[in-house]
Amino acid sequence: MKLLIFFLNLPHSLTSVIPLILSIPYSFRIVTNPLALVFRVKSFWWFNAIMKHARAMTIGHIILLGPKELKNDFEHELIHVKQCEKYPFIFPFLYGYEAMTKE
Repeated sequence: MKLLIFFLNLPHSLTSVIPLILSIPYSFRIVTNPLALVFRVKSFWWFNAIMKHARAMTIGHIILLGPKELKNDFEHELIHVKQCEKYPFIFPFLYGYEAMTKE
């Protein structure tokens, strides 16, 4: 079942390739519960115009952790992965809308 959910979110996860490359990844690991690919990145320079203080972000099953990461940011991003699993078709759009209207 987890693999099916992963594939349902694959289109959203694949869209993370561009932000991942722009953020300059330098390490990678796989988390299994929930299934996620976690990348440590050097900077969110490309995203600062939208959210000046971004420390981490989740796109589908991809988590990007920036250099300003705080203690609980990883756990917070895992919650977004779980939300993506629960609402695979709509959550990424709701998350993006909320992130852009927050500041």
